[in-house]
Amino acid sequence: MVTEAARRQFETTVAGRLTALGRRLRRYVLLDGLGVVSPATLMAIMVTLGVDYVVRLDRDMRMAQLTSLLAALAALTWWRIWRPLRVPVSVEHLAVLVERRFSQLSSVLVSAVEFAGRPGAAGSREMKEAVIREATAQTADLPFDAILAHDRARRGAGITLACAAVIVLLSVAARDTMGLWLQRNVLLQNVAWPQRNRLTVENLTDGRIIVPRDEDLTISAVVDRGYEPPRQAFIEFENAAGIRGREQMPAISQQEVRFTHTFERLAQSLRCRVAGGDAATDWFRIEVVDRPQIKGAAIGVAPPAYTRMEAYELRAGQTVADVLTGSRVEFRIEANKPLTRATLLREEAGREIELGPAESSDGTHFVATTQPAATSTYQFQLEDRLGLTNRSERLVPVRFNLRLVVDKPPVVKMRIKDVGDMITGDAVLPVETTFTDQYGLATAGVVHEIVREGSTSEPVVEPIAGFEVGTKTFTHTVDWLAAQHHVLEGDRLTLYCQGTDFDDVSGPNVGRSPAIALRVVSHEELLVELSRREQEHRRDFERLLRQQEELYADMLARDRATSPEDIREFYPRLARRQRDHAGRLNLLRLQFEQVLSKLRLNRLATPEVEARLGQGVIAPMDELYRTAMPRAAALLEQLPPDAQGTPLADARAAQEQVLTDMNRILASLLKWEGYQEAVTLLRDVLKMQKQVGQETESKVEEQVLGPARSTSSAPSTGPARP
Repeated sequence: MVTEAARRQFETTVAGRLTALGRRLRRYVLLDGLGVVSPATLMAIMVTLGVDYVVRLDRDMRMAQLTSLLAALAALTWWRIWRPLRVPVSVEHLAVLVERRFSQLSSVLVSAVEFAGRPGAAGSREMKEAVIREATAQTADLPFDAILAHDRARRGAGITLACAAVIVLLSVAARDTMGLWLQRNVLLQNVAWPQRNRLTVENLTDGRIIVPRDEDLTISAVVDRGYEPPRQAFIEFENAAGIRGREQMPAISQQEVRFTHTFERLAQSLRCRVAGGDAATDWFRIEVVDRPQIKGAAIGVAPPAYTRMEAYELRAGQTVADVLTGSRVEFRIEANKPLTRATLLREEAGREIELGPAESSDGTHFVATTQPAATSTYQFQLEDRLGLTNRSERLVPVRFNLRLVVDKPPVVKMRIKDVGDMITGDAVLPVETTFTDQYGLATAGVVHEIVREGSTSEPVVEPIAGFEVGTKTFTHTVDWLAAQHHVLEGDRLTLYCQGTDFDDVSGPNVGRSPAIALRVVSHEELLVELSRREQEHRRDFERLLRQQEELYADMLARDRATSPEDIREFYPRLARRQRDHAGRLNLLRLQFEQVLSKLRLNRLATPEVEARLGQGVIAPMDELYRTAMPRAAALLEQLPPDAQGTPLADARAAQEQVLTDMNRILASLLKWEGYQEAVTLLRDVLKMQKQVGQETESKVEEQVLGPARSTSSAPSTGPARP
């Protein structure tokens, strides 16, 4: 066991020197590491300074550069300084290093360090103390620091001091430059380098420009005041797919020099910057957004209350509508993006009139209501949260065309069958009326106006019995009695029907039928007129009879046809003539029916007249038209070109029967016409006798009373008033 005194002496002399050697060794390791890290740090400073000054890195690039360099320097520091310093250096390790340097010690120093470090270890005490004394004696004159690389330590210290001196000198000599480097590359501030040229992009907001899709955008970069304009400027851009581009920007010299470039019909967002000379702007974004547009539209129409129609909606997307006057129209639109405002406009005479904002609950669906007063075109002015509107030269707004439909007056029709233009005071007119209105009738009546010589009258409306208010179609026949309305001979009567609707917006609308003007005449005058017409019809019938006789004669003259074509077409041609005669006969029948109807309307159709015209003329004509003449035509069509025998005899018999019936009708007409001429002559004599009597009375009064009094008291020659 080593005595305490020997151990303390060893620690004071030998072990103390070894401990001091260990501390010095660590300092040398630190200097050696600093000799590598310091140049690396200086190089990083110079590289970042040069790159940033030349390239003008953006902040994100500078951040990436700083991060990578700090990581590299940290790794180098850990490898060359921190890792070696963490290696434990004990006294035993140092003793081994000393013995390697001084081989004459022959492991005495290592053994002595071991014995002193473990005084209680087994072994001879005397031997241990002897080893310790020997080690102390042998190492007393040995320089332990000879084991260290002093030149390497001095070189590391010199390099470190030199690098530090360079950094200090740079900081003093180029204070502004190093300050900018510190701000830009360490503090990562966006501070610009000193430049001859500097450009500023105009119209930037928070580093971006917003442009509507598919529209042109002009980028303008102005030269800042106090800086020189570069010789050329370029705009660099990159889209979302990473495709890059570079275009030259023409210079415009006005009060300020600016460079411009126009992107045409931008369809996608871009990342851009402008560079020229030693100037380069920060990257900015061109954000392409859609203008506010109408994505969906619908029109709802609420007709006026008087129509009693339910509100309805047009099909989705329909922008043209016909609406009734007084209707309320609701426009419902859906925008393609949230909006701040949607205003309904009406186009009028080349200008737009603002009708008011539309209502919305969610910013994308809007509702606006209007009551058009005339045919108009409407549209919406939209504005989104970016301030963009739907107004553009390349964007056509959705227009709503409302054609105002005026409620038409009721459609009124009136018909008085076979009335002609003359009636008597006893006439009974069957007025057939029809009233139609799409939304319902308010009134329906027959209007008469009597114009009498020397007096005026207002139209009188007579409601029609059985009419129900609100019905859409009303048909009725009114027996209009002339006697009940006190019409007199010489009056002029106008009849028409009139109906009104419930239109309380621009009406009520009045519908009238075409008026029928009638002249009130005496029985004699009407009979004379009807007799004249009957004579005209009789003469037409006589002409038809002669043509029928000619047809029969042509049929008998079969040998007149010479060519084969004429022979083949002979009987068919006669059949066509026969059918034509039947049609003309029917027209004459209708004309005679009109004469009879006029007699009936004016209560002049006596039983004799009914028998003569109805049974003696009209009925036989109808029988001829419907039976005899068609049968005769059919028999002619069936005849072959060389017809003989029974078929030909039947055709002749049919023709003879037609002629017999027509001659019988003509005889009836001629008999009545002779009687009518006698009656007409008698009426003329009576009329002349009446005029002579009136003239005689006037002369007598003139002789007895004198000219003046006779004139004033002369009876009126006009028709007597009831």
